[in-house]
Amino acid sequence: MSEDGIIHGFQQRRQLEVDLRALGETANDAELMTEAQKIAANYPASLIQAGILHRLGVANSQERGGLGHLSALLPEAAISDALRAVAVNRQKSPQERSAAALILERYLEEPLSPTLMADLAGNEDIPFQSLLEAVNEGHSNRHILLEYVTQMGEHGVDTAFMVLGLIDRLPPADQVELLRLIAQDMRPQVGKSAVDRLVELAQGNEWQEAIRALHTLRFALPPEPAQGVDRSLRKLQFAGRRYTPPPTDGWRALISPADAGGFASVWLVRDPEESKNIDATMLGFVLSTHAGIVQFTGVEGVPPSHLPAQQAVGSMVTVRTAGDQVMVLLNTDFEVGRWLVWQCVQAGWRRTPAPRHEEYALYNDWVWQFQAPHLPDTLNELWLRSADPAPVPDTAELAHLSELLLSHPAMDSWAAWARAVWVSVESPHRTPIDVSRTALVGLLLKEIARLPDKEELVLSMHAGLRVQSLWFAIAGDERNAERAATLAAAMLKIPLENQPFVATLLDNGLQTLREAQQ
Repeated sequence: MSEDGIIHGFQQRRQLEVDLRALGETANDAELMTEAQKIAANYPASLIQAGILHRLGVANSQERGGLGHLSALLPEAAISDALRAVAVNRQKSPQERSAAALILERYLEEPLSPTLMADLAGNEDIPFQSLLEAVNEGHSNRHILLEYVTQMGEHGVDTAFMVLGLIDRLPPADQVELLRLIAQDMRPQVGKSAVDRLVELAQGNEWQEAIRALHTLRFALPPEPAQGVDRSLRKLQFAGRRYTPPPTDGWRALISPADAGGFASVWLVRDPEESKNIDATMLGFVLSTHAGIVQFTGVEGVPPSHLPAQQAVGSMVTVRTAGDQVMVLLNTDFEVGRWLVWQCVQAGWRRTPAPRHEEYALYNDWVWQFQAPHLPDTLNELWLRSADPAPVPDTAELAHLSELLLSHPAMDSWAAWARAVWVSVESPHRTPIDVSRTALVGLLLKEIARLPDKEELVLSMHAGLRVQSLWFAIAGDERNAERAATLAAAMLKIPLENQPFVATLLDNGLQTLREAQQ
């Protein structure tokens, strides 16, 4: 190799070392994945593999998680064999071996035989050191604790209880955040044990943070364990340990229109406040009051220029998302946004399996630290009416209401759904232009009504129309709010094959496609 080649290779290795260390400085999992992808694209696989093996013993748990993501981007056979060799090599440090085994199991889905790792069992010095490192780093970056608890969740119940035992050795102030995260473990015995430890901490001298964590868990946990937390909080009140929720000053919410699948975006925004050293924060949800939370992103330290401008409730703001898409959001009260999130959280618990979002588990204490979410009376009346299966207007009136509602730009995504349905079938393209749209819509409705997931379609549209009714009411459009509420209630009352709203929606979609053909 030439001297220039040697120098270039050395510089590459040095820069790769810098980039690998930078994985531990990322603020969230999305940033971690982005940095891992950049490394995978910028360096040869053989050099990256050597770098991963060299850094398996690092103390930074966030960086170890980045090494796992990076390993999943490499040619599988080579990195798997190399990691397996480290994991079973007793001349390597326990930290290196454990990290290699974790990457194989969690990121490459290649678990090792317990027999091969048996000599590490019972050695608590290394895991306790890892715990201390995570806690120290977590003081400045909470994502470190999330990564630690997520990695714990990849192992069996025995490992979880070992970690809980190690947490008992920490100062009370360092226990609370870890226990709050572990309390949201989907394994009931693990979650309950973490809650019980929080209750014990709430009975001690440094009880304020523990009781705050318990208050937030009332809204973050499934119904049964949440009821147990509620009982514990009532008992603590008798002992004088009462939680006082803070005011919601500085927080606001924005919501998008719902689509035909029932999904809407909700942004909860905390504006910066220099006098109190408060950074801007944005919590973004994609959710459904039928399906629950389907996406969540939490970002701290947002540059103020990246936040949607503060405007009056009912005003609309156009924002550009990370995917360079344009989205129209409606400014609303923070409580309305929180209440919608709460409806979706409860919907998620009714589904099997319940949706799980690790980042939501990290940030949900910011959402639920306040008083129980509530909806203003006028909006609550509209919400209840949109689910009332009482008598509804006749078919002709419902069709008329549908036409008026669907003419609003906020319903454009519903129109796009209808066009996509027609594009997916052959009839609009193979049938002569003079064939009755009414006949085609009737045939398609009957076909849809025979689908095995028709009930899911009905409930999703019902959920979407209910959210639309709130959206219009907040925007000051009372007529469309009432129309959406009435049509939402009718979705539960009238069979799908006779649904005026869906028929009108499909008819409009077919008309648009036919006009495009001419």
